[in-house]
Amino acid sequence: MSSRNRFIALAALSMAAMLSAGSARAQFVDDWQHVAAACAPSSLPALSMVQINTANGSIRANNPSSGTVRYTCNVLDSFATSVTTWNYLTLQYLDTVGGRVVATLYAKNKVTGAAAVVASVASPAAGAIANVSVPVPALNFAVNGYYVVITLVPATNQPPQAHMVSLHQ
Repeated sequence: MSSRNRFIALAALSMAAMLSAGSARAQFVDDWQHVAAACAPSSLPALSMVQINTANGSIRANNPSSGTVRYTCNVLDSFATSVTTWNYLTLQYLDTVGGRVVATLYAKNKVTGAAAVVASVASPAAGAIANVSVPVPALNFAVNGYYVVITLVPATNQPPQAHMVSLHQ
């Protein structure tokens, strides 16, 4: 299927979803997900001392001289009400040792600018790409902006990889 035909098919599907909802707003799956390679590096070492695999959306931390590296992912929820129904923060990773990949969800108050940790999840040891989840309290976008920071501790042997983070029911 050509990219033009795919675009037309997606547009028709979107239009059908909106029309089937009548006067009500179209219903969308209420979740957020972000591939690690699309997150913003927090420092020059985070950009230059890791391997970013755009084909599978992962970040691989294989240079211990860079120290701990961090990537920030903006949590944008355009389709949800001001309070989401998300219950879990999930990290997709590869880490044979465990504990070298961490995803931390932060809330940033829109009035005061104060940031606070909402939830954090660390990678248990896994020999293949795996997912680990932790519960999260209700998120209120009317009061806060949200972002996830992915932290990797580099290693030369069997370097850890961050693949994806998500918030979902």
